[in-house]
This record gives sequence, C-alpha cells and structure tokens, in this order.
Amino acid sequence: MSEYWRALTLWNKVKFIISIIIGILGVVFATLNWNDEEVHLLFLQTTMPLTLLILISVIVGYALAYLFNFQNSRKKEKELHHLQEQNQKLVDKLKHLEEKA
Repeated sequence: MSEYWRALTLWNKVKFIISIIIGILGVVFATLNWNDEEVHLLFLQTTMPLTLLILISVIVGYALAYLFNFQNSRKKEKELHHLQEQNQKLVDKLKHLEEKA
C-alpha cells in the first residue's frame, strides 16, 4: 500500500482523501436516516428506508446519464469514422493527382 501511495501524484492523493471523507459522511448520513418513509410509485405504494430510496435514486440517475452519454459517444464515433473515410479519399485523390504531374 505504501508503494501505491508513493506512486500517486499530489492531486490523486487529494482526490483519494476527499473520496474517503465523502464515503464516511455517506455512511453517517445513511445511519442517521434509516427511518421508513412511505413512497408512492405510479401504481405502487410501499414503505422503505429513506437511505435506500436515495441510493436507488442515485443509481437510476447514474444509469440514465451513462445511457445518454453512451448514445452521444456512439454518434461521435460514427461521425469520426465518416470523416476519416472522407479524409482517406481526399489523400488518395491527392496522391493520384501528384502521380499525374
């Protein structure tokens, strides 16, 4: 572990320490808010701990953000591939013109 710590940059050490502090605060928050709340979900009504409800909301939020980001990255990859094909055609055309000259 000490080798790992020495290999980290200062910025990575700061991020690591901050993530540990946030994790500890999250655990404290979870234990303080473990009381049950009534939740209305469209056609379903249930009772669940507030911490579990927040955790589910965060997971769903991350999943949706990942899906939207994945779609955008796929569009950009297709556009990049198309532009690379166009670039290669232009390079081939330029080589052909240089051979003629």
